[in-house]
Amino acid sequence: MSEMSALRKNKIQLSDYDYRSDIENRLALAQFSTVDLEMLEEILYSSLTISTKKLAKSLGLSEEAARASLTKLSKTGLLTYDLDLITVDKEMRKYYEAQIVKFDEDFKPGMEFLQGLLRKVPIHILPTWYSISRTSNNIFDSIVEKYLLTPQVFQRYLSEIHFADPNLTAIVHEVFTAPNFKVSSQALIDKYNISREQFEEYMLLLEFSFLCCLGYEKKGDLWQEIVTPFYEWREYLTFLKETQPSSIADPSKVQRSQPTDFAFIHELAALLKRAKREPFVIEDKRLEPYVDKLRLVRLADLIDGRLYALESANDWLDMKDENKALYLYRHPLNRLLSEHFPAHLSTERNLREAEKSILSVLSSGWVYYDDFFKGVLPHLSEHSAVILKKVGKAWKYVLPEYNDEESAFIKATVMEWLPEIGIVSTGICEGREVFTVTDFGQSVFGR
Repeated sequence: MSEMSALRKNKIQLSDYDYRSDIENRLALAQFSTVDLEMLEEILYSSLTISTKKLAKSLGLSEEAARASLTKLSKTGLLTYDLDLITVDKEMRKYYEAQIVKFDEDFKPGMEFLQGLLRKVPIHILPTWYSISRTSNNIFDSIVEKYLLTPQVFQRYLSEIHFADPNLTAIVHEVFTAPNFKVSSQALIDKYNISREQFEEYMLLLEFSFLCCLGYEKKGDLWQEIVTPFYEWREYLTFLKETQPSSIADPSKVQRSQPTDFAFIHELAALLKRAKREPFVIEDKRLEPYVDKLRLVRLADLIDGRLYALESANDWLDMKDENKALYLYRHPLNRLLSEHFPAHLSTERNLREAEKSILSVLSSGWVYYDDFFKGVLPHLSEHSAVILKKVGKAWKYVLPEYNDEESAFIKATVMEWLPEIGIVSTGICEGREVFTVTDFGQSVFGR
């Protein structure tokens, strides 16, 4: 028996419920022809007793073709028939009512589907499988909160999960990295040389693990079985992919804002060296941001209107450019100075959140800032958190909408704060603001 174990110590063991019956029914469903599916649908929405002749007529089938399909359906336990009377099993009809929706073009194998899947398992088993409290008022809500609530929570779960069978890990990786986040079942069966029954067992484990789900796509007159991440995660991955900015094809068109990646650092160093030789009055207004930064991090100070280098400046000036930058980046008093932001927004936590946005373009070269901003998701406030929640009848990872202040804060972080420390370089290309993560920035954020 295959089992899934995770570092979180949740343990899914299929033998805890009648999984064999589930697999048999899934195997049967995978072999249904278009005619079988049409007949199944007709049976599901008819009474529990049906005339064979009437059924064949409503589907435009000969009685012989109808009986061939009925023979296949009877092997599932859904029905029995003799002569002209079909008798449908009430409980099996409920099962197939839940399964046939997979063949709907609008079927979404997401939270509602997974919630239905869990109902097949004795309720006292679920707390053991998912390591949640047995006194939980709502087991499914507890599972969502623990494993799926935010992308960060789910990604941590993904990083911790471990499968004893390497095929399971390989299948998950293949599905999550596929161009459209979907792979045909047959392709996986062929690639990993597994039986159809073993594949169905794998899929049950992956569905109970909230990783992959089975669905169907119509190709002409045929239905192709496919494997995807659960619907809400696939939608989130699709958003990230579609909002990934393209690299600027011709970087030579970029007009850099500064001649070098460490231009701000070099200007600070030049002012300090000048102040060390002889304190001086700052007359050029363009130097004020540099002076403010030097004073903020206690490298210099203004005394009687003159700039003096402080004792700490000597050690800083002896550092390499990269270490000078890290000194500023890590200094507890350093902060964003370019604009006045409200205290609740301009916090250390929010600055770090906004900084992490550049991870999506770490190795992308020069990109347009407005294209980049379409895909940023920093958690700056309660209303800007990406959270899995039920909206109407559907579940989704609700994406943030930033107000003007938050948008300006993100832009100032990327286009002003990070360039000061050489992590980002900025410029203009064809009248639009652009930036790139520098080699130094890649070394800092690529760890």
